[in-house]
Amino acid sequence: MKSRVLLVDDDSNILAAFKRNLRPYFEIVTAEDGVAGVAALKDQGPFAVVVSDLRMPEMDGIQFLAAARQVAPDTVRVMLTGYADLQTAIDAVNKGSIFRFLSKPCSPEDFRRVVEAAVEQYRLVIAERELLDKTLRGSIKMLVDILSMLNPVAVNQASRLRNMARRIGMRLQVKRLWELELAAMLSQIGYVTIPPNILEKRAKGEPLTEKEERVFLSCPQVGRDLLSNIPRLEGVAEAIAYQLKQYDGGGFPEDDRKGKAIPFIARVLKVVLDYDALVQAGKTVAEAVAIMRAREAWYDPAVLGALEAESLAVGEGLIVRSVSLDELLPGMVLAENITDGRDVILVPKGYEISEVLKTRLLNFARFGTVSQPIKVLEKVS
Repeated sequence: MKSRVLLVDDDSNILAAFKRNLRPYFEIVTAEDGVAGVAALKDQGPFAVVVSDLRMPEMDGIQFLAAARQVAPDTVRVMLTGYADLQTAIDAVNKGSIFRFLSKPCSPEDFRRVVEAAVEQYRLVIAERELLDKTLRGSIKMLVDILSMLNPVAVNQASRLRNMARRIGMRLQVKRLWELELAAMLSQIGYVTIPPNILEKRAKGEPLTEKEERVFLSCPQVGRDLLSNIPRLEGVAEAIAYQLKQYDGGGFPEDDRKGKAIPFIARVLKVVLDYDALVQAGKTVAEAVAIMRAREAWYDPAVLGALEAESLAVGEGLIVRSVSLDELLPGMVLAENITDGRDVILVPKGYEISEVLKTRLLNFARFGTVSQPIKVLEKVS
């Protein structure tokens, strides 16, 4: 099967000449401007190579190839122009990740050789990715199989963690959701090295001895060591190493990292791990969230807010944030009822705060009690 090549040029005569030259060797598709070229990439792809002229109306070659990089990142990009200069070349390479840069006039032989080299580059990229994907899938299957044989309880927990991590990731609009799910699934892989009696005590909520606690806390590092040499899992491995780390810098490992310096996936794992442990210990969903809110310095506020939004089943794209009465602003929507000290509802959940309503609440607080913090819905930024 011939490799597919897209040629983009606003000169129909040049397109016809290129097509005649390359047709015996490749399957050729043409477009007469950048907009049509982007449409071809979307509707007729995939292409091994795209060759674009620089000077075109509406969308020049640099803009087009930059767009092509977003639409079809695997397609190898070649720039052809009669106005070659150093700055043009720099812009083309930087914005479009150009494989080759050719200047007009270009002989048919040279042109064909460049396209052949670009096709070979495409084949190498695809072959490497397929190899990595197969290696990755095989490695993960092996690790999960080992975990299921040695610790079925951990596999069940991993499944719960994955489901919750996925829902939080979707709510926070995480782009590489597969990494988050994978980290949740493999977060327990280090437990294969722990004696069963320690895991049983931990699962029952029984206190561990100092020596047993040290063994248990070593699990994330073991997990990182197992995963760090697998291609494309370096980020997952680091996240697993920090899954017990608190947002305020406490916890394990004992280093200076805190806040957003902790890997994002690790921050999600910390929330879902603690939530799962509380629920498995017999707490209701509401009780588990309340306990975590009481120690909210341990957690990334956005991740904890996403967990709470999940527990309240509010709409997608929203998280829950806790604010004081003074921080309450017009336009905020309540995630829970505002009550007084006797659980009498002052304002029902779902209500949008207005300036007048906030003034009424402030006045009520001067002579009575308004339960705080107040939980409001907030769009994911």
